Amino acid sequence: MGVPLHNDTERFRRLSLLGRIGWWEADFSAKQYLCSEYVCDLLGVKGESLSFMDFGRMIREDYRGRITREFLAITEVEVYEQTFPIHTAAGVIWVHSRMGFKEITPDGHLKVFGILQRVTEPVNKEDKDRMCHINNLLYRQNSISHSLSHFLKDESVASGIYEILKDILDFFRAGRAYIFEYNENYTSQTCTYEVVAEGVMPAIETLQNIPVTSMSWWASQILSGKPILFESLYKLPEMEESEFQLLDRQGIKALMVVPLVADDTVKGFMGVDLVDRTILWSNEDYQWLSSLANIISICVELRKAKDEAIHERQALDRSEKLFRNIFTNIPAGVEIYDTNGILVDINNKNMEIFGIRDKADVIGINLFENPNLSPQLIERIREQDVVDFRLDYEFGSIEGYYPSDRRNKINLYTKVSKIYDSKGYFTGYALINIDNTERIDALSRICDFENFFLLISDYAKVGYAKLNLLDKKGYAIKQWYKNMGEDENASLPEVVGVYGKMHPEDRKQMLDFFYKARLGKVKDFKGEMRILRPGTKDQWNWIRTNVVVNQFKPENGVIELIGINYDITELKETESKLIDAKEKAETADRLKSAFLANMSHEIRTPLNAIVGFSSLLVQEENPEEREQYMAIVEENNELLLQLISDILDLSKMEAGTFDFVERELDVNLLCEDMVRVMKLKAKPGVEVVFDRHLPECVIASDRNRLNQVIANFINNAIKFTAIGSIRLGYDRIDAGHLRFYVADTGIGIMQEKQAEIFDRFVKLNSFVHGTGLGLSISKSIVEQLGGTIGVESEPGKGACFWFTLPIA
Repeated sequence: MGVPLHNDTERFRRLSLLGRIGWWEADFSAKQYLCSEYVCDLLGVKGESLSFMDFGRMIREDYRGRITREFLAITEVEVYEQTFPIHTAAGVIWVHSRMGFKEITPDGHLKVFGILQRVTEPVNKEDKDRMCHINNLLYRQNSISHSLSHFLKDESVASGIYEILKDILDFFRAGRAYIFEYNENYTSQTCTYEVVAEGVMPAIETLQNIPVTSMSWWASQILSGKPILFESLYKLPEMEESEFQLLDRQGIKALMVVPLVADDTVKGFMGVDLVDRTILWSNEDYQWLSSLANIISICVELRKAKDEAIHERQALDRSEKLFRNIFTNIPAGVEIYDTNGILVDINNKNMEIFGIRDKADVIGINLFENPNLSPQLIERIREQDVVDFRLDYEFGSIEGYYPSDRRNKINLYTKVSKIYDSKGYFTGYALINIDNTERIDALSRICDFENFFLLISDYAKVGYAKLNLLDKKGYAIKQWYKNMGEDENASLPEVVGVYGKMHPEDRKQMLDFFYKARLGKVKDFKGEMRILRPGTKDQWNWIRTNVVVNQFKPENGVIELIGINYDITELKETESKLIDAKEKAETADRLKSAFLANMSHEIRTPLNAIVGFSSLLVQEENPEEREQYMAIVEENNELLLQLISDILDLSKMEAGTFDFVERELDVNLLCEDMVRVMKLKAKPGVEVVFDRHLPECVIASDRNRLNQVIANFINNAIKFTAIGSIRLGYDRIDAGHLRFYVADTGIGIMQEKQAEIFDRFVKLNSFVHGTGLGLSISKSIVEQLGGTIGVESEPGKGACFWFTLPIA
C-alpha cells in the first residue's frame, strides 16, 4: 500500500495526476492565470501564476490567433471550451480547456474559473479530421455569438459588420470578404463593406455603382435568392463576358456569395473570394455564411426600424418581429407544446441536439414527464410566464421516454415561454434549447437585451430619458436619475425644471434652453453640468448632457425631448491632473534652464579669476603683487566653495534629503562665535556686534542649519554695508518662539523687491558676488524648522532680516 491519504488536498492532488486534469483561475484585471499544481507542472511554470501573454506564446502557432481571440471573448459569452496543442519543455502536447463559471469581484473585476486537461494527440487522419471538424464547428458557433454580441452592445452597425467580415476572412484564409447593396430601383450595385488579407489590393473604390445590366446573370441568381459558388473560376455559358472579366481581373480563384434578405426582399449579397487557391465548399461552409448573412440583414433592419419609428407601436411590433426572426435564424432547438404539455412540433436542430432520428418518435410525449426535470422546475414552468435554466441533460435517464442515438451528457440551456394568442389566451409552451457543448449561447443575450443594455448603462454611467416638455411626463432609466443626483423613485416633474442638485449657473443654462425650446428657437442642447456629489455640500460631479427636440407639435400639446447624460467626472479630474502636471513640467523646465544659465555664469566667474591669477602668480616676482594675487585667488576659492555648497543644499532640498539633527545648543555662545568670525570679514569702518539677547538661552535645534541661516544674513549684510554697523540679536516673542534678526546700515532694499528676495537666483546687484540661492535655502531651512522668515527695509536706511524659531 502507498502513503495514506491524510487530507482532501492530497486526495485531490493524486486524482488530478491520475485524471491529468487541473484548474485555472483567470484574472482579467491583472491579465494573468492562477494555476493548480498539476497545471503548473504540465506547463513548466515556476510559481503559481502565468500571464495571458506568456500562455498565448505557448499555444502552437497555427492555433494561437484563434484560441487567444476566443478566450478573450469569455467576457461576452457564458461558455468556453477548446482543444488545442501547446509547446512545453516536453514537446508539443494537446490540452482541453473548459470554463466552469465566472464572477465579478466586489471591486468590479472579472474572474473566470475553469479546468485544463491533457488529452491524447490525434494521430491518424480520421482523428485529425474529426478534431479539425469540431474546432471549425466551435469557431462557427463562437463567430455567430460574437457577431450577435457586437450588435447587442449597441455598437455601430458598420463596426459589427466589419467584425463579421474579418471572421469570415480568417476562417477561410480568404483574400477578400465583402458586402454589396442594390439601390432602390435595382439598377446598380455598390460595394459598401470590404476587408482584405495582407497583400491583397482593396477593390471597393472600383466597385461603385456597377450597372446591374452588366452583371445580368449574377443579378438573376442573387435576386432570385440563390447563392453563387465557384470552387474554381470558369466562364459559364450564360455569363456575359464582362461579368467573367470583372471577376478575373480581381484575381479570384474561387468564391461563395449568398443573398442578403430582409422582409422577404433581397437587399444585396455577401461574399468571400479566394485569390490563392481553389476549394471544395461544404454544406457547413454555406450554412455558416448564410447564417451570418441573415444576422447582418436582420440586425441592420432591426436597427433601422428602431431608429425610424422608436415612439410608435407599429415600429415596436416590427422590432419584436425582427427580433423573433433572429431566433429563427440562430441554430437553436425549438419545441412547441400544447397547454397540457404535449409535444406538437420540434425543429431539425432540436432533433440533432437530442439525437432524434424521426420526429414521429417524440410527437405526443409529455413535457412534465421528462426525467431530467425536477418537480420544483416543473412547478416553475407551470406557474411562470418565462423560465430559463441550465442543467446537465442525462441521456441515460430518458430510456422509455423517447428513443435517442445519444448516450452522453450535454450542458443544456433552456428557456421556456408561455405562448398567448392575440386575445391574451394561453395556448401552450415554447422551449428554446441551446447545446452549450456546441457553443451556442447567444440566445440568452438576445432575450435579455433590455437587461444587458441597463447593465452596460450602469457600467458606463450613461443615462437616458424621454419626456414631454409641456407636461413633464415621460420616463427615464435609473442611471439618468443617478447622474442627476436624484432619487430614482422620484417622478420626472419633480426633477425636470427644478434640478435641485444642479449648480445654479448650469441650471440657468438648462432653463434657458427649455424656454427657447418652447418657442421653437432651438433644437438641441449640449453642455457639461455640475451635479452636487451625494453626501457633500460643495463637491461636484461633472455630467455631460445632450438633449434634442424629437417632436415639436405644441398645437397638439407635444414638445418631445430625448436626453442622454453621462458621468465625465473621472475624465475631468484626469484632465485637471494632466494640466497641473503640464504646468509643473513647464515650471520645472524653466527652473532647470534658469539654474543652468545661472550656474554656468556663477561657476565660470570665480574659476576664471582662480585660473587667471594663478597664472599671474607664477610669473609675478614682486612680493606685494603676489600677495594681492593670492588674496584674490583665496577670495574666489571661498566663493566657489560657497557656490558648490549652495548647489548641494539645493539638490538635497529637491530630493527631500535635507537632514536635520536636533541637539541642545547655547544660543548666546552660537551668536558670539558667529560675531567673532564675521568681524574678520567685515569692511573697515563696519562694526559687527552682538545686539539684544537674553542672559541665558539653551534650546534644542540643529546648530549647523541655524548657523547657516545666520551666516547667510550676515554675509549679505557685509556685502551691502560700506560703513556703520551690523547687529545680530534675538529676543523671545512668546513662550514658545524666539525671533532672530540681523540689522545693517547698508544700502537697503526697495519695497517692490522685498517680495521676491527669497526666490531662487534673485540678486539685487549683479556686480556683487553670489549665487542668489542663499536666502532661498535659508527660507527652506527656517520653514522646515517650523518658523517664518522675512525682511524689513527702506532704501538708503539699511535692512533687517529676521526669522522666528519654535523652541521646546
